[in-house]
Amino acid sequence: MKPANLPARPALALRSLMRMCATTGLLALVCASGIALAQASRSPSYIETQQAGVNARIEVLGQAFTSPYPIGADQSRIMLYRPAASRLSGATSVFVDDRYHTSLVPGAWSALCYRSGAAELGARQMQVGTRPKDLADSITAVQLQGGQTHYLRVQEEQGRPVLQPVPAAQAHQEMSQFKEQVHTVSRVAQACREGVAPVAVALASNPVQRITLTADTLFAFNRSDAAGMTGAGMAAMDSLLAMLRADFSRVDSLHVMGHADPLGNARDNEALALQRARTVATYLQTRSSSLAITTEGRGDRDPVVSTCSRQITARSIACNQPNRRVVVEVVGTRR
Repeated sequence: MKPANLPARPALALRSLMRMCATTGLLALVCASGIALAQASRSPSYIETQQAGVNARIEVLGQAFTSPYPIGADQSRIMLYRPAASRLSGATSVFVDDRYHTSLVPGAWSALCYRSGAAELGARQMQVGTRPKDLADSITAVQLQGGQTHYLRVQEEQGRPVLQPVPAAQAHQEMSQFKEQVHTVSRVAQACREGVAPVAVALASNPVQRITLTADTLFAFNRSDAAGMTGAGMAAMDSLLAMLRADFSRVDSLHVMGHADPLGNARDNEALALQRARTVATYLQTRSSSLAITTEGRGDRDPVVSTCSRQITARSIACNQPNRRVVVEVVGTRR
């Protein structure tokens, strides 16, 4: 894909594209495609260019990661990074509430300050020579807490990028040698306002415990809203909360992932899985408001059973029962 009125040479095209991204409302998809073009054809640390007969270069990676300074209570910070060993091809473009922020190469990080509250983070893998995508490969819903930094890592899930929340201590260890992604202009980041330093967090990484709740127990068939929750489903979530209080001296975060079976339309399954995760998160939040909860919809991309028929029959619905589930990841300190 080559946007109109850009120079033919890739390096000059990138510089013109970056200027347009910074000064106009150019579509984020076009920006991300041009960025991926340069990354696929040039060194990952810088891009050589020429302007008015003078050789120059655009730096792609900047300073090494350091622990971020605290921010004010009226903002949240989002810290994104992509592991150096990532097997995904091309650049991982990240969108915040449908607006372009950055494109990450392996071993890179990017941060932005944003308003507190609910936000949706989209990840889209971009590679030169492939058809541009209209939709994100995955969407992670987060509840941004004022004055806090939220860390999300690009993970590969069946060939797609997914933004996975991770504890701060784990992120600091993994990002210790990473460089900042600096060659793009965010269309969403706010100026960060400094705040009071929080109590220091121990750098010991807490293990993640996964708890699987059967969707057929939580919801009536093909339902995802609060009205479609069953009595048994609410009892299961109350039991989960009781287990957290009994087994954990501190719960740092919960990440709720909704899964659907592969029957029916893939787009509908994406929406169903995400809404189920959000409904479960809302139920848990109303009964324990201190919990920091993020949500994610996996659609039908991560099946437990993959041998069932794709035809919608009573037998295939029963066969796919393990695939219809909600998984809760718990990060905290056990008693």
